[in-house]
Amino acid sequence: MTVVVLLAYAAGASLGYAASRGERFASVWRLFIRAQFLVASAVISLLAAWRLNGFSDLLWPVLVTLVSCGIVGVAYLLTPASPERPGRAVLRGWAANSNGGFWVIPVATAVAGPAGTVIAVLIDRAVVVAFGFFTWVLRRYAPIPQRVRTSWIDQAPLIALALGLALNYFSDAPDWTATVLLWAAPIMAAIGAAMFVGSVLHPSQRIPWRPGLRVWSALIAFRIVLLVPLAFLAPTAPIAVAMILCAFSIPAFFPPQLSILYGYVDPVVATAARWGWIFAPIGVIAAEVAFRL
Repeated sequence: MTVVVLLAYAAGASLGYAASRGERFASVWRLFIRAQFLVASAVISLLAAWRLNGFSDLLWPVLVTLVSCGIVGVAYLLTPASPERPGRAVLRGWAANSNGGFWVIPVATAVAGPAGTVIAVLIDRAVVVAFGFFTWVLRRYAPIPQRVRTSWIDQAPLIALALGLALNYFSDAPDWTATVLLWAAPIMAAIGAAMFVGSVLHPSQRIPWRPGLRVWSALIAFRIVLLVPLAFLAPTAPIAVAMILCAFSIPAFFPPQLSILYGYVDPVVATAARWGWIFAPIGVIAAEVAFRL
């Protein structure tokens, strides 16, 4: 599965690059971004919530969510005052957060198998609740005014999560949902890589990254310092793997996409897109070691 996931990343990145070379790329890319929200992310949210075994499973996902909110809080303190400060701070904090859907889920699945899938998906979906609010903030302060009818698309993962919890309350999840979640790993890796590469190469996001390096470095340090101790405190190897992958993550894929949708242009997002990849080998090696100890 590890090889399959890596190949999926490569295939998706190639597809995103090819799309960026098209003549209509800049004008239609927003439609592809929202299609991803509506289909891929929403399906994962629904199935993960449906397969939730009990609220005790949410302890570690909630801890990661609190760290994610803390990163956004620090980003707010480091963002200069302006009318769009709340939205820009959310975007910067999001850019420094872990990539749950397109990194932690695929790699935790490859390293720790189905047990890794379960905890990784729960972490990603728990964070979705907080980031549903953050999406509202981004829309509220967006430089490009947003149409009201697009809000339900942007919040599709959160809506799907609520539907999944309702299904969980009234029925047990069928066995096929586990198979779908397992094979969703390479699919999400490919889709995420394609959308990320295409978004980074979008004309609106081709900006200097150096001005954002200081703030990004501070936010990343904050993330690692808080999440690494959780890996040592984790009661099981799959949970430790997930904590390590959250600490040493590739860049979050959504900030460049949301920047395009809402009209933000921020050097912290540009820095994250270029330099966040240096943590990938550290995360994979450390996760493999933690799972085998």
